[in-house]
Amino acid sequence: MKKNMSKTAWVTGGSSGIGLELTKRLLKDQYQVCIFAHTGIQQAVKELIKISSTITGFEVDVQNENTMDEKFAEAVAQFGTPDILINSAGISIAKNFDDMTSQEFERQIQINLVGSRNVAHAALPHLKQAVQQGKRPKLVFIASAAGLVGCYGYTGYCASKFGVVGLAEVLRMELRSQKIDVAVVCPPEVDTPLVTEERKNGSPVTAALKQLGGSMPVEKACKEIYQGIFSNDFVVIPGAQARILAKISRLLPDTYRNQIDKKLDKTIQRLAS
Repeated sequence: MKKNMSKTAWVTGGSSGIGLELTKRLLKDQYQVCIFAHTGIQQAVKELIKISSTITGFEVDVQNENTMDEKFAEAVAQFGTPDILINSAGISIAKNFDDMTSQEFERQIQINLVGSRNVAHAALPHLKQAVQQGKRPKLVFIASAAGLVGCYGYTGYCASKFGVVGLAEVLRMELRSQKIDVAVVCPPEVDTPLVTEERKNGSPVTAALKQLGGSMPVEKACKEIYQGIFSNDFVVIPGAQARILAKISRLLPDTYRNQIDKKLDKTIQRLAS
């Protein structure tokens, strides 16, 4: 039996980090929210239900499109079609290219890029159905500033997130005539469990270069992300420092690379001394 909620949101990767924080904001805005994640579902729902009882969790692996089909169908049967889908599922492995195994590289591509494709493909019939019901649904991809500019020590992650940005760009064009909006979010470093885990083994060179884009508390980042998503921006970049960096890299690419090289050389010399 469907619940009589005026707005429905789906969030993949909704059990932690950016996905969890955005879910909190959706619940406070009186959305019926379905979160989809590989792990941590029960704990997340236990936390989120304190905000609103209109939260439901589904255990999924975005690498498995058949499972996505099944769980999305269950969500529609229970709560109706989504007004917004936020794909926040993803992983990151911070290693230099020559230290990264092919399995580690491929895992990031599979979860971040192919997973984004699987989520979008499984959701598309339901987004089209939402349009038929008079809605203007939105498909949101959480990419990264590392999907706009390269980041030392993140070959696999950057490759996957550049791919997500490209996927979103094309879907924006293809789905426009079908009245489905698309957005892509490109945050700098955000203090999430994913980033905390990265820092344990990350390169000091990587850490130094990431300072150029800035770092944000998850609450502040998600406040800006949330505002950007509902302002109908296509590319949403939280953080003034990250927005400036993205603009310089696009408008003055040679200047940007020169500054990166200077910072890189200075950092390597300092670490070697």
